[in-house]
Amino acid sequence: MRQFKLIFFVALAIFFTACSALQSRLSQYAPTISLKEVLLRGFDFEGADLEFKYTIKNRVNFGITFSKLAFQIAVDGKRMVDAQNDKNIAIKANETTEFSIIQRVRYVETATAFLDIVKKDSVTVSLKGTVGVYINELVGSLNVPIEAAKVVPVPKLPKIAFGSLDFGSMNMLNPLNPSATFNLRFKVENPNAFDIKIPKLEYAFTAAGTNVITGEKKNQSLAKSATAQIAIPITLRGREIVELVPKLRDLNSTSYQFNSAVEFNVMGQPLRVPFTYP
Repeated sequence: MRQFKLIFFVALAIFFTACSALQSRLSQYAPTISLKEVLLRGFDFEGADLEFKYTIKNRVNFGITFSKLAFQIAVDGKRMVDAQNDKNIAIKANETTEFSIIQRVRYVETATAFLDIVKKDSVTVSLKGTVGVYINELVGSLNVPIEAAKVVPVPKLPKIAFGSLDFGSMNMLNPLNPSATFNLRFKVENPNAFDIKIPKLEYAFTAAGTNVITGEKKNQSLAKSATAQIAIPITLRGREIVELVPKLRDLNSTSYQFNSAVEFNVMGQPLRVPFTYP
């Protein structure tokens, strides 16, 4: 029995030694793959476009073929994308070439709701996979591991700010139907590095218990990292205007409220972001 155990352990040692020697032998044929850079090609409210650029060097004196690519992409540790591509890139003896993995990452899918994801300033997109390289008939194919990570900014919601209610003029020539003009001013800021299309922008202004104006602007566009100054002309008519105008000209002593809402699209669905001041 002892002799059998001894033979078994000797055979096991020879097996692992042979495997180790084989792995060492095969590693001589494996190309060197290194990460060159990870580029953020663009991002929006739905996701980010990333390009992972690698350098692959053939270390042997005969040609090899980059034949397969398999990888997984995770956002903040959550597995998002599994992909596999067949390649057919020939690399000559002792030469170096580059290859890229270009991937659209829909990071909105990492949260239960879009409003959850925008609470973050950034997310980490990580890639892990293998490159399959065909050496020759004798050696066959080898898998070389690759990995990379990139911190990607998360888009921010548009910001709305109340500006002012500016008096324009007053017409009392017709005492039965006096009128006064004002300009309601507010601004909408796009804090992102991409343009935003706003299908609908709502606004309302109430002062001294009176609804002064309610309306909406459609099909607005905000350039990246820009602020749009919006002025809405208001014409008030009627006898009650005589009492209301002094209050509107001195908002500091009058209770008032500005309400607005920006509506834009996320993954084909409208998202409404309200704003109230003060």
